Amino acid sequence: MFDSKQKPQLGGDNGMRTAYFTDIASFSTFSEKLTASRLVELLNEYLTVMTDILLEEGGTLDKYEGDAIIAFFGAPVEQPDNSLRGLRTAVRMQEGCEELRNKWTNEGDNWPDVVKQMRTRIGINHGDLVNGNMGSEGRMNYTMMGDTVNTAARLEEGAKQYGIYTATTYETLDVAGKENFEWRIVDKTRYVGKSEAITTVEILGFKGKISKDLEKCIAIFNEGFELYQKMEWDNAISKLKESAKLEEVFIGRPINPSEKLISRCEEYKLEPPAKTAKEWDGVFTLTKK
Repeated sequence: MFDSKQKPQLGGDNGMRTAYFTDIASFSTFSEKLTASRLVELLNEYLTVMTDILLEEGGTLDKYEGDAIIAFFGAPVEQPDNSLRGLRTAVRMQEGCEELRNKWTNEGDNWPDVVKQMRTRIGINHGDLVNGNMGSEGRMNYTMMGDTVNTAARLEEGAKQYGIYTATTYETLDVAGKENFEWRIVDKTRYVGKSEAITTVEILGFKGKISKDLEKCIAIFNEGFELYQKMEWDNAISKLKESAKLEEVFIGRPINPSEKLISRCEEYKLEPPAKTAKEWDGVFTLTKK
């Protein structure tokens, strides 16, 4: 705008970019435990760490909505590796959140336990989206729109139903480079308000940077998921019970992917989704956000 000596105008352009949503899990609990001034102090510290990571990776901050961060990669400056930047940012944010938890724990009674257990949930999706100035002639916002954006938001919201904290699509991971991360497919999901199903992927960390137990958990879970897709419910349950023992356990995690699929297998034993595996597409439709 400075170089062209032109004021910003309404409008936008589309491209293959990456939408990025984050939210603090169970944030309403924080509001109950902290005064307004302490809540602002906590949020500012958290948002500073998260935003610094976002900007270091070349992300564009769209807006803050309370504790939520909405951002994108690939605009206004083109980034051919925008999906990789998005997933890398997510892993770094989870690491940053862990560092904050440790810091707050070391501060003793300065913060209640709920703060020391804070977790952030992230949804990322790569695809065709529009970036540009949207609003009115007198007041506008440089933001993003499109189905790609809606799916990223659904991934972040739906992650809590699987007990995961970084959710993306297989297509996003494939473009970013599967070899760069530790990951697993947790489901074939049709999210609320969406007609098309997607393959939901959990990102667990950078390649080679997770515990041996978690590596083993992923390998066993993958076997269980394959059996689940074949409608071999009892065999899948047996395998998933093995992986469930190796899932990460921490306060505030109501469920994990192994437990989620075990529960579903038990339901499908009573009421199968199809007569044969060939007739079943393996997709589960979520009924709530």
